[in-house]
Amino acid sequence: MQLTLACRALIAAGAVLALAGCATPRLPDDSVPPLRLAPALLGQPLALQQHITLSAAGHEQQMDVLLEADAAHVQLAIVAMGQVAARIGWDGKALTEWRASWWPASVSSARILNDMQLSLWPLASIQAALPAGWQATEVGDTRTLSEGGVAVTVVRRVGADVIELDQRRDHYRLTIVSLPIASPAP
Repeated sequence: MQLTLACRALIAAGAVLALAGCATPRLPDDSVPPLRLAPALLGQPLALQQHITLSAAGHEQQMDVLLEADAAHVQLAIVAMGQVAARIGWDGKALTEWRASWWPASVSSARILNDMQLSLWPLASIQAALPAGWQATEVGDTRTLSEGGVAVTVVRRVGADVIELDQRRDHYRLTIVSLPIASPAP
């Protein structure tokens, strides 16, 4: 799986969790193991703008997410209804968060980080962080996280700039369209 697909999935995962918080009851932070991977393990800097459609509980919601990552930090801004809903930061040690007063308290930054890392970080890094009984595999454009041989999360590239993240245990699907953020002209 190409890193760009992983990056898209990471953003999507964050957005899906944010959106799922609006559409469904609080998602447990422990439905997948906490990865807490160092930003440097990502292997390259990222700057992406993503449009995410969350499908959960018979509803669809859309949001935009901005992601910047380098060897030291991961920063994520979630934009909903034209306003910044939340900002999340991760430096490999501490998870920080700012949220708008109207943003649901049920949305877990830890869960957003976890889904991002599952989607974007290299497979070997994920595999090394998983507890006993969990497996991460990748075949072609599909990455699967399983517990005891049962698929929990499936991340699949369905187009050059489109991925789907299917969180089977928590019953939501993200469709993520990603575009690189252009550098400003000198």
